[in-house]
Amino acid sequence: MLLNEINYGAVAVTGILSLVLGFLWMAVIWKKPYQRDMYGKVYGSADADGPSNAEKMQSFIIYILVSFVTSIAYAVCLQLWQAGGQAFGYDGDSLAGAFWFTMLLTAGYTLPFTVGKKVWQFKSWTVVAVDTSYEVVRFTMLLLIFWFWS
Repeated sequence: MLLNEINYGAVAVTGILSLVLGFLWMAVIWKKPYQRDMYGKVYGSADADGPSNAEKMQSFIIYILVSFVTSIAYAVCLQLWQAGGQAFGYDGDSLAGAFWFTMLLTAGYTLPFTVGKKVWQFKSWTVVAVDTSYEVVRFTMLLLIFWFWS
């Protein structure tokens, strides 16, 4: 069964690293433009009240759980892609092929949500760009960790 073959150590590491990367990406590297365009203000400035500690803790718990689920789902998809190489005649052991497979997954599952922020929530293209680039970096990180930690 696919779930028995998953490296759960890699799931734990990628789940936590996704949280760290998200913090660095949205709250450090792109803090001002992202928070301004996502929330209408930059938290931590004199005129902006940030979320309460309880809200921050709830967000942390939800995101870490979702990150673990994402890591498990990605690990299964990567296993299926590798196994499919034998059945469909492509090189399932090619890191370059796995990278392009990962980018296809990232586009297919990320763009509807990130572009939806522009289309349905009327956020800026900056928010879309920051969120999408985060997902590209995150899924590349997932690939590298799962690929080399076997």
